[in-house]
Amino acid sequence: MSGFIRSQWLKGRLERPPVTVRQQVEGHEIKFSVHNWVEYHNRAVLSYTGEPDMVVWLKRELRTGDALWDVGANVGAYSLLAAKLVPDASVVAFEPYIPTFSHLWENIALNGLAKQIVPICVALSNRTAIDELGISDLRAGSSEHVLGGKDFKAFQPSVAIRGDAALAILGVPPPTLMKLDVDGYEVHVLKGMASLLENSAMRSCIIEVEKGKTEEPVDALMRAAGFLRDGDSSALTGGPVFNVIYTRVDDDRKH
Repeated sequence: MSGFIRSQWLKGRLERPPVTVRQQVEGHEIKFSVHNWVEYHNRAVLSYTGEPDMVVWLKRELRTGDALWDVGANVGAYSLLAAKLVPDASVVAFEPYIPTFSHLWENIALNGLAKQIVPICVALSNRTAIDELGISDLRAGSSEHVLGGKDFKAFQPSVAIRGDAALAILGVPPPTLMKLDVDGYEVHVLKGMASLLENSAMRSCIIEVEKGKTEEPVDALMRAAGFLRDGDSSALTGGPVFNVIYTRVDDDRKH
């Protein structure tokens, strides 16, 4: 009897379903499968209100037939929104941290978007290799993990791939739009996709940068690839980390 009681207690304790949180964004319902406080507070609650510029950018730029690369997708807040906004667009969601990746897939399935969003558990980088992902917080939905980071208590082996190689190796469509949020690793990612950036099909990017660290080199790389800075959210965030929008321009406007 005691064994039966313990097994029932364990079943109730271990098989608790996650909490489903529903958000209304631009007239669409987006559901999150929430397992911890970080996923609830940082992802389900704050993603859209905390970065309204991301919502505006997606609504303005995403078109029928587009391919959006969501680099650093986390649990998929913006991949889900993009798929809901334009059902005829495709989304490739890159997320290397395995616990977060599993919940990204949960959210894709929960919203019925498995045919539109392709989740890929790799890190984009400036080289194709097996690397170490430094983990800042073991919880799914956490952030500030760094590929090749040395001052971390936990590490995860991770497949790293150049963006330029992703088309041939993974068979994904080339991006027409890109959202890049990789917590300070953005320069490495951009150096690994020089050919993609120079492809005229890529119209616009929104990239998280840090003032005094990655902002200037990202600006230089994007300008060299044919983009001009088209606004940022520095005044909105009030801090050193913010999103910058880059738009492709004609050759006579590069200089």
